[in-house]
Amino acid sequence: MERIQHLIPASMRRHVKAGPIEEAEWCLLVGNAAASTKLRQLLPTLLLTLAREGSQVSAIRIKVQTAPR
Repeated sequence: MERIQHLIPASMRRHVKAGPIEEAEWCLLVGNAAASTKLRQLLPTLLLTLAREGSQVSAIRIKVQTAPR
């Protein structure tokens, strides 16, 4: 998360958590649909940054995690 944290708007950072990496796909967990939408807009930038830093991640999946009821 440290590699991409600065690319996520400060107001959104508390809604985004690092999830598991499976093979070359990283799952980012978000707290609501609005954060998911904004994060999807940032995906090209996030992936480019990871690639420049030599990361093996080639895809990012975003999953909305709702609070238990």
